[in-house]
Amino acid sequence: MQFYRRWQPVAAISFDLDDTLYDNGPAITRAEQWMLAHLRSEYLATAMLDKAGWLALKRDLLLARPELRDDVSLAREQGICAALMQGGMARQQAQREARAVFAGFLAERSKIVVSDETHALLARLAARYPLVVITNGNLDLAQAGLADYFTLVCKAGLGARMKPAPDMFLAVQAALKLSPERILHVGDHPESDVLGARLHGFRAAWLNEGGRSAQGLQLLPDVELNALDELATLLL
Repeated sequence: MQFYRRWQPVAAISFDLDDTLYDNGPAITRAEQWMLAHLRSEYLATAMLDKAGWLALKRDLLLARPELRDDVSLAREQGICAALMQGGMARQQAQREARAVFAGFLAERSKIVVSDETHALLARLAARYPLVVITNGNLDLAQAGLADYFTLVCKAGLGARMKPAPDMFLAVQAALKLSPERILHVGDHPESDVLGARLHGFRAAWLNEGGRSAQGLQLLPDVELNALDELATLLL
């Protein structure tokens, strides 16, 4: 643990999810594989869709509709719909099938592995502080077994822009009725988490398990954590 700014007690904690509370990579890889296999096996319209084709379609969609960059769920569902329509499926049917395929993707994507140590830490913190989520992702917290720890979940989309934009930070501050410096945001990402928190007045705890250099940060966090369980030493 390394401090960059004078530490002051906090009254609430916001958490990033992906790659902060668990390793997100395996779940995303598995869900992507499931989605492509399902689209190839279940629909003639996407029987030839491969990873390269999906990535090209997603890139073209985001170029045409840049507003989707702030909503990963809607972007994926719209991408699936576009793939089905490109293969000849009628729009209304493609929209129905895209909703079903996305639901399957989300279920696979939410099969993440949270360690017993992280569960225990969250339970101890939740007994003392209000815990909230600020995420750019779309994890189903109930399926992942994380929902009971948090009093509020803010996800990008539906008008809320992705971190480091202010939208979700302001929503959390308003919901908690706290000044921003009384809220500690914990996350692994130098820009969306550290920069986002600092720009909007939150205290920032940078989870740096990989030993990355702080020289790449635009703004320094209040504290750098080498492991998530260091929060117990800091806050309990």
